[in-house]
Amino acid sequence: MIYPENLELLIEYLSEVPGISERAAERAVLLLSKLPEERKRVVINALRELEEVTPCPECGLPSSSGQLCRICSDEERDRKVVCVVEQPRDALSIEKLGEFNGLYHVLGGVISPLEDVSPEDLNIEKLFSRIKERGIESVIIALNPTVEGEATSKFLLDRLSKMGVKVYRIGYGIPYGGTIDASDELTLRKAFEDKKLISGGE
Repeated sequence: MIYPENLELLIEYLSEVPGISERAAERAVLLLSKLPEERKRVVINALRELEEVTPCPECGLPSSSGQLCRICSDEERDRKVVCVVEQPRDALSIEKLGEFNGLYHVLGGVISPLEDVSPEDLNIEKLFSRIKERGIESVIIALNPTVEGEATSKFLLDRLSKMGVKVYRIGYGIPYGGTIDASDELTLRKAFEDKKLISGGE
């Protein structure tokens, strides 16, 4: 161990994040350690505020202290349309397009019998409650085109088709087995433009 214990600990935690190698974590921590004192304080305060970050009670996106997230509290959003995503990062990718103005619903994962993840383990029942209580008219299913994503989409469609709402599925510009958050903007934009009505229409 050549670094101080606190730096080693930060490197270890960061390297556990999917997509961040130990070397990348090391570079990030060393870069942070070289910041001017004022910038360091900003970063330290931001990390302390992580304790206050909790899922939005309405949609599941990150929020502060149990309050509604920025999307759910924005009165300018179309409150009749909900886009269902697997993780918050998928919603972020869609937001970057600047074309979707509805609300989101984060499932927190997908149905996966091999990993012992059932519908009851996900934020699914809350979606159905929102549809009934908030008068939601359209649902866009924007799950990753994987085996588990397809199974989850089918489960949602089976239930949603009985609720009298229009159900759309984003197009397949995203390759099978790919992920929304890893797709380039052009591909994701095309997938949204090509979304298909799969239930609740004529």
